[in-house]
Amino acid sequence: MSKAGLNTVKKTHSLKPDCANGKPVDHAFLSNGYGSALVERDLTISWLELPRFDSPPIFCSIIDELSDSSFRVKFREGAAFNRTYDDGSLTLRTRVVTKNGEAVFVDLMPQAEPAFMRIVKSNVEFDIILRPTFNYGLIKPSFYEQNSGGTFIDPTNGQAFELKIKWSSGVKAIEWGRWRLEPGQGYMLMLYTSDIRHGLFSRKSGVYSIPTEALPSTREFWSSTISGVKITPPRWAKRHFVTSVMVSIGLMYRPSGAFVAAPTTSLPEVVGDTRNWDYRYAWIRDTSVAAEALISIGLVTVGRNALNFLLSVLDPSRKPFNHTLYSVDGGPPPAERELGWLSGYMCSRPVRIGNAAHMQIQLDLEGEFLGALKAYYAATKDKEYILRSWWAVAAIARFAYQNYTRPDAGIWEERGRAAHYTHSKVMMWSALNTAAWLAKEVNRPLDADRWSARASEIKGYILKNAWSDKSQSFTRSFGSEDVDASLLVMPLYGFIDPNDEMFKLTLKRIEDELVVDHLVFRYKKDFLGSAKYPFGLASSWVARVKLMMGLKDEAELYIKKLISCSNDLGLLGEHIDPYTCEPHGNYPQLYTHVGLLQAVAELSSAWPPKDQL
Repeated sequence: MSKAGLNTVKKTHSLKPDCANGKPVDHAFLSNGYGSALVERDLTISWLELPRFDSPPIFCSIIDELSDSSFRVKFREGAAFNRTYDDGSLTLRTRVVTKNGEAVFVDLMPQAEPAFMRIVKSNVEFDIILRPTFNYGLIKPSFYEQNSGGTFIDPTNGQAFELKIKWSSGVKAIEWGRWRLEPGQGYMLMLYTSDIRHGLFSRKSGVYSIPTEALPSTREFWSSTISGVKITPPRWAKRHFVTSVMVSIGLMYRPSGAFVAAPTTSLPEVVGDTRNWDYRYAWIRDTSVAAEALISIGLVTVGRNALNFLLSVLDPSRKPFNHTLYSVDGGPPPAERELGWLSGYMCSRPVRIGNAAHMQIQLDLEGEFLGALKAYYAATKDKEYILRSWWAVAAIARFAYQNYTRPDAGIWEERGRAAHYTHSKVMMWSALNTAAWLAKEVNRPLDADRWSARASEIKGYILKNAWSDKSQSFTRSFGSEDVDASLLVMPLYGFIDPNDEMFKLTLKRIEDELVVDHLVFRYKKDFLGSAKYPFGLASSWVARVKLMMGLKDEAELYIKKLISCSNDLGLLGEHIDPYTCEPHGNYPQLYTHVGLLQAVAELSSAWPPKDQL
């Protein structure tokens, strides 16, 4: 066993690195419910976070293009790549064609193991180059060559990343972390371990699955998980609907039931700008909406797991959700900080970890949670679950009852500015209205009457203060003349009839001022300046409202636009360039995919199309 590549600390990049010509985000997404990976079209793994979503990544070249923190495949000649998700699962099949032959790669992340696996059959020679790093690229590992593989160790704490190659023909070590594989077939197994004493080359190595065993079990997991879906989407939307379901489930941290907003940090909303945030945490809002959506399409068990997580972090004595976001295990979120040694995606700095939004007060969260709880009860009539959770329902009702006049940071998480946001007020109304509805269902008439009366007061308060006679619309916040996309949820949560004249005028303003080719900006500007790209989720909100209004054809235009802007695998980011369809912001985005599956499900349920399968 030889040793090479002695550990070094990565130097801070220059202030103006030459990295502005990076590739657009067009990656495949893989997950095992613990961590995840992003795989480029050419099979480069440029993001791999193990052992969990919010861990420092093993590969991070997507946010540091001057580094080589990745796993790459190199062919001797030019190659064409064609990829697809395999058999309705988050396993990726890529066919590579060169002038001298072809190869097929199947990538997967096995269940409950901090591992990435690649199965290959090739009649051409190729190299693999493995360059893991630790602590967000700051630590270059020590390397120990093994028999057909190697061990990369973090010298600061002993954690390791290991590669084992099983190949039918010759494997030649070219240099540290680089191997040449002759035509043949086999696999590469990569495993993160906190201690090499129970790693791939230890006495315990036999407990880990091999890729040829893990592939069928992974496919079976996905088949079993999505078999409960009760929606039959139209033919033109089926593949994207299924992908959105898989992405949503893939963004759940399975040990706790929490959903992360996205698997990445600091993929910028605007390239070269500072709108770079860490989304690898469990937002209460996102987890609630994802739970509601998955329950509504039949995945009740998945949704209930998310509800259990939300109940586990709910404080009945003060504001029910103290934080807007939590670590994936339910712990308090880490402080936001900047990593100055990383160049950022296409020079977009700073790269941030942690998210300071957890310092904010956001008053809509409890309403989204009760919306998910209501969806669960509507689907199951499980009174026992509601009664065992009544302490939480009562705490939320009590908080909304007493605090609906407070300002907050709102759904868009404005930093340094609190206001009376209409969306937040509507969701506080929804919290009390839903609590009253649940009280009736479990025979608590006194609670139902009291909460319903207060909900009526709040509704009057909103109608009085959120409407502008000057603008002839509801406004983003009290006293403002602006509209924003969050006003679209007013009918979705039952606050107002979508055909009410006041809402129709509001919708017209939104479409006149915020819509470009059926893509919807969330607002015109915020504390950082003008919004540059539409917000993916907002298109699905418009589609769902149009469906409620009976405008099926118009709703389809918004859904089809979202679908047309996804990549070849059906993946979407947070923001979308209306002219090129390139994704911006963290990717893939839970909220965007949840919105798409909700819109498709409601389209399918309300008006079953003739072209359904």
